[in-house]
Amino acid sequence: MKKSYKGLLIMAATVMSFISVQSVCAETVAGTISEISSTKPIIVTVADEMSGELIDVYGVRIKYLDRQYNIELNEEDYVSIEAELVECRTGDEVLKAQSIEVGDVTVQLR
Repeated sequence: MKKSYKGLLIMAATVMSFISVQSVCAETVAGTISEISSTKPIIVTVADEMSGELIDVYGVRIKYLDRQYNIELNEEDYVSIEAELVECRTGDEVLKAQSIEVGDVTVQLR
C-alpha cells in the first residue's frame, strides 16, 4: 500500500509541475497613447518609446480606471503597461494588459 501512495504522489507532483510551468511571455509597453478604440474589444494603441512602433494592447479597462481611480485615459497620455501575450479563440496572439501605470499610480487589471 505504501508503494501505491508513493507512486500516486510522484505522479501528482509531476502533473502539477507541468501545469504550473507554462510559458508566459510578459512584456512592458511604455509610451504615449496614439489611439483608444471606441468599440469592443477596447484596444489601446501605444507608440513605444524605444522603437516608435505602434503596439496594440487589449484589455485595458477604461471605465474601471475612470470609476475606481479617477483616471481618464486620453490620446497623448504617457502610460506603462505590463501585458501578457495570449492566444485568442481565433488563434491570433495579442497582448492583454495585466497592469497599467499612469503618472504615479499603478493599477492591477487582473
